[in-house]
Amino acid sequence: MNTFFTPDLIFFVVVAAFLILRLKSVLGRRTGNEKRQKDVFFYQDTTLNDKSSYSNSKKAPLDKAFKNLVNNKGKKISSVNVIEKIYSLDENFNTKKFLDGAKSAFETIIKSYAKGEIDKIKSLLGSNVFSTFSKNVKLRIKKKNVLEHSLISIKSVDIENINVKESIADIVVKFVSEQVNLLKNEKGKILEGDNEYVENHIDYWTFSKDLKSSNPNWKLIVTKTG
Repeated sequence: MNTFFTPDLIFFVVVAAFLILRLKSVLGRRTGNEKRQKDVFFYQDTTLNDKSSYSNSKKAPLDKAFKNLVNNKGKKISSVNVIEKIYSLDENFNTKKFLDGAKSAFETIIKSYAKGEIDKIKSLLGSNVFSTFSKNVKLRIKKKNVLEHSLISIKSVDIENINVKESIADIVVKFVSEQVNLLKNEKGKILEGDNEYVENHIDYWTFSKDLKSSNPNWKLIVTKTG
């Protein structure tokens, strides 16, 4: 008598077959069209390798600030090439942070200049601007004049132009502000300005920085009024 197929073995074979059929019905079969699941521990977004995707992800925050840039001849400048060069040198550059810093520098510099505290802002000034400011302050002190300054408001801060040569970036920022500036002599007599009149100022300041430098400060190298 052949005892290989015992009742116990037949029972386990039946159970195994039943389980296999149940698993197939629950899990289904691969068709080749299933979406690959992301490994949350090792998922890499490869869209940055695509040029158009890089444009959207990296340049989008800058488009608003750069789209209206014009050069001195009134022609549109190639902001795309400029942005790409800035990012190639400093991937952490951010237009909003830059403009916030420029606004803060504007307030600090004009306040210190009025008080004659040039040394406090030396790190924010290029050599030529520092020299000019120092001469003006010394002349004011020599004449015993006092400059009283009040910054009423800053209406707008915008990037007007930008130039990148090698690793040096020069960015022209247009400041529109309301100020009251009174130049008085030692007796308090007003020599320049009107304490009842708020002046509308338009200033073009050029900030410069070596984008390869670890120093985060941009330096003011040119000031112009409009």
